[in-house]
This record gives sequence, structure tokens and C-alpha cells, in this order.
Amino acid sequence: MHHRRQFRRRRSRPAACDDDAPHGKGAAAPGEPVRPVRVLPVAPRPFDDELLSSWQGRVACRYGCTWRDIESWLDPDIHPGRRSGLIGQDFDPGDAIIMLWARACRMDAGRLAQMALRRQARALNWYIQDRWHQGVCPACLDEDHAGNRDHYLRRAWARVEAMVCPRHLIILQDTCGRCFARAGFRFDCREGRARLACGICSAPVHFGGVGVAVSERESFLLELADTVASAVDEGPQGTAAKDIMRAALLLWAPSRPGGKPLIAWLGSPRPRSNDMPADCTDPLATAALPGRMATLFGIARLLDLADARSRIGPPPAFLMEKFAQDDLSPSAAQRVVRRPQKVECPAVTYTPRSDAEYRVLADEILASGEWRAVQGAGRIVREQALARLMTEALDRAPRARADVPGPAAP
Repeated sequence: MHHRRQFRRRRSRPAACDDDAPHGKGAAAPGEPVRPVRVLPVAPRPFDDELLSSWQGRVACRYGCTWRDIESWLDPDIHPGRRSGLIGQDFDPGDAIIMLWARACRMDAGRLAQMALRRQARALNWYIQDRWHQGVCPACLDEDHAGNRDHYLRRAWARVEAMVCPRHLIILQDTCGRCFARAGFRFDCREGRARLACGICSAPVHFGGVGVAVSERESFLLELADTVASAVDEGPQGTAAKDIMRAALLLWAPSRPGGKPLIAWLGSPRPRSNDMPADCTDPLATAALPGRMATLFGIARLLDLADARSRIGPPPAFLMEKFAQDDLSPSAAQRVVRRPQKVECPAVTYTPRSDAEYRVLADEILASGEWRAVQGAGRIVREQALARLMTEALDRAPRARADVPGPAAP
């Protein structure tokens, strides 16, 4: 009987918690019934280096729903579109949301508040705005699975310079390894654990690589990321951080009204149309992973970060001159005077290569040692190698065959 009375008293405590709730929006008016505090029976604890939205996703997947569904259940007055994007989810979710989740999961609100990115020593524009553009390290997630832990999103993966996992030295993944979709990953509860899975085909994120050799490219990207991180850590108003942002703006500025961006004159890696930033005034924060990598490659060459000019080569002279003279701030009083280019563009018609020429290029690719070396690899590796070899073969072919003039500076 004594234990039963204790259990009854313990069951009545959630209702008593309403007396401690802050008055205002959501508080019961005089004469209205007090809304009971809803509590989640199962709520995993957050990891030290985890994003807040990642933890909320892991909690929600235990109930077969999303974190938005959980919030609507906890507080029906919450507007479903109020917390969209990085600002509302991870950067500054607000004290009310923090308290709502802390009470529902019986956690210290201060610990959850510390997970907000605004508590970190970097500004908003140094974080990736769209979560679906954030890459993940499949090897880290495999280690989570092997250790009988949930998959979770690391806070460092939300930074704009995150391209390579410093632990496994592999490029982060933002596409599904099964269906190649770039629709983001969601949390699914499988075998009692949260797993990141493709939003299209539901395949779990998995690396499965053994003994993958680290190339010079991964080493350079990691060194470049460390250089950018050091510049940001010095302060967002520091000279190095300002130069990086100014270089990013320059690379995505149009070469002429309606023209393609200046980054197109840097050559490989070539940004594709899907890789373009959603906002060219904030390119690092709004571009997909390949677009950020191409932008950071260009920034490294402009500023000679991580010894990029000796590794990759210097940028075109006109870009270096424009960066040295141009002030890209909206209040700039002086602009670079574009020098006339003494380039004659003959009026020629583009003539495609013949089928025989394409056949010769294809035979060269199939006979190359690089293509034979990946025959035992997986489909993704083979397709990536084939795409690279085709691009290189077309670049090596003389432009005179297609009767196309060479590129000129804008």
C-alpha cells in the first residue's frame, strides 16, 4: 500500500508542473481548464557533438513520426511553419521550444540550449542553411551502428567548410548510395535504433569501404577546411574571414549582366546547374556540397590557401586583379573598370564531332589503365570514374575539331 501511494503521487506530478509554467501565450486563462503537460515515455539522450534537430529527429523516429508531429502533439498552438530552415531548427530555436522539449523529455533545459548553434563562436552565414545540403560521413555512421548506437548528425557537418571527414579522410556524402537521389536523409527506427535513411528509397546510409586509399585531393580538402575553420575561429570580422567571404561573392558574381558566374573561368571542378547556390549573395551557406567544394577550390586559388596555387595552379590573372581592386560591399564607391578585351570571336557555327571521333575517344577510355583499375569496384565508383574519364577525354581533344573558339576572359 505504501508503494501504491507513492506511485499515485508520482503520477500526479506532471499536472502540478503546470503551476510552474510561464504565464502568457499558451497559459490557461482564469476559469479555463489547465492543459496537462504531455511527456514522452521514451527519449534518447543527445550526444555531445550532435545537432539539436538531429536529436529531435532521433526522438521522433521512435514514434514513427517527425519532430514537427511531436511538437504539434506537445503544443497544438505551435505553427507548423514557424521553425523552418537552419535558424528555427538549429541556430536559434527559441527558449519556448527548448523548454517544451526539455519538459517532454525530462531533460535539463540548459543542456538543450547549449546545443543551439548560436551558442557557438561563429556567425550564421558560416553554417549550411539547408539541412539537405549537409554531407554525412558514412564511415562514422557505420561506427555508430557497430557500437549499437543511434546514427546522429555531427555539429561539425553543418559548417560550410565541412567536405572531408577528418577521422576517416573520406569525402562527405550527400547523395544516396543506392538510388543516387539528393533528397536528404531522414531518421528511421530500425531494430530499436535510429538510422539515417534515404528520403526516396529508404536505403540506410552505409559506407562499407575497406582500405580506401587517401588521395591528394582528400588531403588538400582537409587542409583547406582546417585553414577556413582557423580563419573563422579568429572572429567573423577578422581579415582572413572577410577575404574568404569576399572571394566567394566574387566567384559567383556574373561576368556580365545575364552572363555566367566568374567561377566558370576557373575550370575543374566545374559547378553544375544543380550545384549553384540558392542565394549568390551567400554562396557558401546556400550551395549544395559539390557547389561548396567548387567554391572553396576557387577561394583557395584566389587567396592561396593551403598552398593551393602550387598544388592546383594560379587563377586567371583577370580574376586576381579584380579581387585585388574590387570592393564587393553594397556601399562600394569605387568599382573595377573593366578593361576592353582584345579578343576576336569569329562568327562560326558549332559543329559536333563525328560518330567516328566519339568512337575513338570511347575506345581510348575503355583501353585506359584507369578504367581497367576500377572494374572490380562498385557501381558508384565505376560511374564516377567513367564520368571523369569522359570529361578529361573531351578536354584533351583539340577544340579545332569542333570549330569552337577558346574561352576568353569576361
